[in-house]
Amino acid sequence: MNRLIVVGVMGILLTSMQNIYAEEKQSAIHIGKYTFPAALSSMLAQGFTVPVYLKFEEDLVVGEHKSQQKIADAVVEFKDNQLFIRKVIFDETNQKTELSTEVKDKIKTLDQAFDEDMQLELGPDASLTFDLKSLYLELKVNKSALGTKLIKRSGVLGESTTSNFSSILNYRLGASYSDFDSRTTSSTFVNLDSVSSIEEHHFIANGSFYSNDSETDFDLYRALYERDFEGNRLAVGMMDTWSMQSIASLSALNSSKIYGVTYGNKSSTVIEDKKQTLVPILVFLPSAGTIQVYRDGRLLSIQNFSMGSHELDTSTFPMGVYNVEVKTVINGQETSSSIAQVNKTNARQSSVTGQLSWQAFGGMLEYSKKRDDQEIKNNQKTWLMGVAAAKNYAYFSGVGLTSTLYGFDENFVAELESNIAFTSNTNFNFQSMLASDGSYRAGTSLSYNLPKGYANLWGAFDISEIGDKLYFTDSKNYSLGMSLNLNQVHRKLGMLTLNYSDDIKRDNSVLNVEYFQNLFTNRYVDMQVRMGLQRSDYDNQKNYNDKYIYFDLRLPFSRWFSAGINTRNKNILANASYKQNFSDQLINTVGIDVSQMLNRRNNEDLMDNFTASGYVGYTAKYNSGNLSMSASRNNYSVNYTSEGSVATSGKNLVLGNHNLSSGVIIETGLKDKGSMAAQINGQNYTLTGKNNFIPLAPYADYVIELMNDKTSIDSVSIAEGRKSRVTLYPGNVALLQPEVKQMVTIFGRVYYPNGELAANANIHNHIGKTKTDSKGEFSLDVDKRYPVLTLIEANGDICESTLQLEHARGAAWLGDVRCQYKPTSSLKNSLEAARHD
Repeated sequence: MNRLIVVGVMGILLTSMQNIYAEEKQSAIHIGKYTFPAALSSMLAQGFTVPVYLKFEEDLVVGEHKSQQKIADAVVEFKDNQLFIRKVIFDETNQKTELSTEVKDKIKTLDQAFDEDMQLELGPDASLTFDLKSLYLELKVNKSALGTKLIKRSGVLGESTTSNFSSILNYRLGASYSDFDSRTTSSTFVNLDSVSSIEEHHFIANGSFYSNDSETDFDLYRALYERDFEGNRLAVGMMDTWSMQSIASLSALNSSKIYGVTYGNKSSTVIEDKKQTLVPILVFLPSAGTIQVYRDGRLLSIQNFSMGSHELDTSTFPMGVYNVEVKTVINGQETSSSIAQVNKTNARQSSVTGQLSWQAFGGMLEYSKKRDDQEIKNNQKTWLMGVAAAKNYAYFSGVGLTSTLYGFDENFVAELESNIAFTSNTNFNFQSMLASDGSYRAGTSLSYNLPKGYANLWGAFDISEIGDKLYFTDSKNYSLGMSLNLNQVHRKLGMLTLNYSDDIKRDNSVLNVEYFQNLFTNRYVDMQVRMGLQRSDYDNQKNYNDKYIYFDLRLPFSRWFSAGINTRNKNILANASYKQNFSDQLINTVGIDVSQMLNRRNNEDLMDNFTASGYVGYTAKYNSGNLSMSASRNNYSVNYTSEGSVATSGKNLVLGNHNLSSGVIIETGLKDKGSMAAQINGQNYTLTGKNNFIPLAPYADYVIELMNDKTSIDSVSIAEGRKSRVTLYPGNVALLQPEVKQMVTIFGRVYYPNGELAANANIHNHIGKTKTDSKGEFSLDVDKRYPVLTLIEANGDICESTLQLEHARGAAWLGDVRCQYKPTSSLKNSLEAARHD
């Protein structure tokens, strides 16, 4: 009986194994010359991801090899007895080689199966090959399938990282008081600039309060909504001509106010590159290699590239227009060489060419009618409408054209500006305005730098005439100048600068001549000499004829001293001044100037025999400013200026010490005099107290890293929020709330309540633990927020001590520390039980 049962079970098992084998045999997949078992067949049917590697079909490397340049990831699946590519995902951020748009689009929309040889043709320029044995997918291309990896000439700022409502109120104030021959005058002003925002939307209001001995006045300059985002700017509200101008030049409107709207694609969110050569230098490498750039036979740059067509990075190349030799080196062997031109000029405002910038604007104009020969009339309200456009071209060393067409009241105006860099050394600017009433303005300037820095020459001419209806100041003037670097001839010859300007309309002229030479330099002092003359001729006021010679000394520790003699209209004066700067101090700069008459030869000049002046500049946590005072025998004056800001974000209201329209509030929670540091885009800021507001410029990305202050004895540990990235628009105040542990290293000796030393005892606190030695002594890092030491004995008793660390910084010796048992300890329980008994 038992034998029959065993034989039956064996038969059932053998039959089952045969059925399983048959099922596996039936479910196996045959692809090309490969056969896959059932388990792997299931994976193929569900789809799996493999990397895609790029290979140039004319690769110079000898022999068969597999590419190591990953370009994408592909999802491969088995369906309808064929192997398909379901999806290709390109890694754009780390892509080193650019495919042509046609090939990339075809790969992204693939709906095609591999043939029996695991080949997939993508046209005449590209094909895919799949090695199933090693699951290696290779994209083989020729040169026509490759695009060029260009360096971005411009980028667009991303979304604001501040989602809540925030605002900044900047203020500047000043006060002046003077006493001149017993006649006193005083004046004050306060300028307020408010910027409130939600994300990229912000509202700006700006106005000034002014008061003097005879009048008090308040003027509102701007009150507008603005959204400058993703390369487009929209502004609506009351604005001055400066707020209206993104591209437009509105020189015919003088200081008028506008109630209107402007929209265009000239945006502060577009960050343009000014460092690259105007015309890109392109190179092609058949496989990964090196590009060597030579100028006049000297190696200028070495750059490594993957296979493909690339643009050379010329941001570190010297300014100028010059030829370079570009050599391609692969596997240590030079494969090609060519000549290219670098075209970089300091005068260029952008390396972006061919892109049209435009702006449209309109609204109601409050036209300020004022002429030199007329009284001020009441401002007239009228209409305003116009358009403006600008474009840069890659001609010469850069050409920029800007044009504005606008109309208001009964006037139509056309303005044109051109900036032309003929060479890296020659820059030309021309501005013109022509109005329907016959008004016109034309201004031109030309500058030329001699090679090797020998000299710089410049000249400018401006003329304007008022027609029948426009109101502005007419002009006719010119200026000429040159700066000669005689040190290029001999290092002891110095520099000579000459400048002459003539206001023909008002018959005024000024001539300046100055010579500068460095006398000697050593570790203790730098000494220079300055000498020159200035002649000022005026039609309706007193003329001046000044000559001077000064010796300037730069001393260690940011100190400067200057002394010299000058003459004014034959009067001889001696002058001396001293200035010193201080780092990381409340007082950051001080200075004093004195002047003494040595010989008075012209009694018509009302200068005092002796004058003295001094100033003090300061930067505090919540404010910065400057106090200055000057005095002579019968006269004196005092001036004070100050600036700061008030920032709000959520429930926080924090003061700052500079005028900028965005920033960050950092909640450090530091107590007492503790300090730490924040590094923002490489610049260090000191943080003290619980809250800190750091004003920052808007339309920018910032990387903020919190760390210990190197100049402080304090030690902090940042558990969360050590590094942040923020994108700020006007009015944005980012709120950072890191978890900051203010650390103190404590030393001491521990005793039990009965006076016994706590020798070899385990000590815990909020963040760490240690063990006392045989004398009960210990050292431990403590977070000041949790100043509690806990001793845990073997029987579970807990003895605690609350430390007095309010004023401790860095490290502290606590001396003898006595702990107290907690009521829950076994000892306390025993005492309570004995008391009840």
